[in-house]
Amino acid sequence: MTPRCPAAAAFGPHGARSPARMHHACTTSRHGGRYHAMTDHYHFPPPARHGLRAAVLSCLVLLAAPARAETRHLALTPANTTVLLHADSVVGGMDGQFGTVSGTLDYDLSRQTCHVDLTMDATTVHMGTVLERTAARSGGMLDSDRWPTVHYVGDCRPRVVDNAVQSRMVGKMTLRGQTHLMVFETQMVFTGNTLTMLDSTGTFDGRAWGMSTLLHTVKPYMRTETRISLPPHG
Repeated sequence: MTPRCPAAAAFGPHGARSPARMHHACTTSRHGGRYHAMTDHYHFPPPARHGLRAAVLSCLVLLAAPARAETRHLALTPANTTVLLHADSVVGGMDGQFGTVSGTLDYDLSRQTCHVDLTMDATTVHMGTVLERTAARSGGMLDSDRWPTVHYVGDCRPRVVDNAVQSRMVGKMTLRGQTHLMVFETQMVFTGNTLTMLDSTGTFDGRAWGMSTLLHTVKPYMRTETRISLPPHG
């Protein structure tokens, strides 16, 4: 009986052209092992000790190397954070700004992601006129006497829209004691190659949070914008 030789097929359908080549093909594998024709098994030599040692040392070096921290932390204050509020009324636009804000921002430049936890003091909202400020703080709108703070927690992630990378912040806003979904379109503003600002704009229906249209004198949809200035990094 002719012993099986997997390497013999490499010499074509008519077998090896010489006994020497046939012997070489049936005794040496492509991986450096030797094929035993009687047992139909390959026998591989043990790995060199210096090669195994080098591989183990390489793995240990990779495991011991510290991961590069990409996430940066920023405390939010009125010095670096501006929160604007806009509403339309029958007599024109009403623009305001929260005077006191606080919170934190964690952002990753490499992934273009962020996490925001922001609290706004509703009692410090400033409007263009005393009449507008009174209306904004009234029980029909922010109701700042009963609910003195507005709170937002959200995360931003990049997405591709019309072959361009855009960022959307998705989170929840607590206003007048009610918490609902709030989505912002976030723009990352660069000066040269340095990220200098996160500018987030969103529109919400105040009626979902229990706000009134003040006898239809104020339109229900309002717009808010948050600008966070980032410190330079070397």
